[in-house]
Amino acid sequence: MTELRLEAIGKSYRRKRVLDDVSHAFAPGLTLLTGPSGAGKSTLLRLIATAEKPSSGRMYWDGAPLPAARGALRSSLGYAPQAVELPEDLTAREFAMHIAALKGLDLAAADRQFGAITERIGLHADINNRISTFSGGMRRRLVFAQAMLGEPRLLALDEPTAELDRETAEKLGALILERAATAAVIMTTHLADHLAPDAAAVLRVEDGRMEAA
Repeated sequence: MTELRLEAIGKSYRRKRVLDDVSHAFAPGLTLLTGPSGAGKSTLLRLIATAEKPSSGRMYWDGAPLPAARGALRSSLGYAPQAVELPEDLTAREFAMHIAALKGLDLAAADRQFGAITERIGLHADINNRISTFSGGMRRRLVFAQAMLGEPRLLALDEPTAELDRETAEKLGALILERAATAAVIMTTHLADHLAPDAAAVLRVEDGRMEAA
C-alpha cells in the first residue's frame, strides 16, 4: 500500500498560522497544488517531506503514524524543494551520487539512472561539470534529477519547472507522469493547465486551507 494521509494538519510560526486543518489522502497518481504565493504550498511540501513537523494534526505513511513511520517514509521519498543550497565545489554527478549514498541506493544502478534522467531533461552533457558553473535552470533540473533517484514511492516537487523553458518543462512533466503511475506525486506548479488533464487531483491552497480546485 502506498498512501500518505494527513489528518487535520496545522502549522504555525510564532503567532502566524500558515496551515489550518488540512486533511487529504495521497495515493499513487499526480496531485497538483495550486494557489497564490505565500498560501502555504511550500510549507505543506516541507511537512510531507518531514523537513518540518506539523504544529497540530497527524500524518500517516502506509497506515503507520508519524513520527514512528518517519524512517520508512524517508526511505521512500524523493524531494525537490524550490530553494536549496547546492555544494558548489562538487560536480553534478558527484552530488547525485552523494544523495544516492544517503538514500542507501546501489551506486552503480543510481549512476545509470542519473545518466538516463539527465539525458531526457537535457542536462547529461554537463553532469561532470562543477555546480558552481550551473545556471538557475540547470540547478533546477539537477535538484529534480536527484529527487527521482531510486524510483521513490512518494515524490514531493516544489515548482520543479520554474526557470525552465516550455520544452524542457514538458520533458520533466513526462517523467513526472511516468513516476505517478506507481508513486504518490505531490507537486506545486505554474503548469497546472498543462498537467491537470493527467492529474488524479488538483487542489488549491489558500489562506492556509486546502480544497479541490
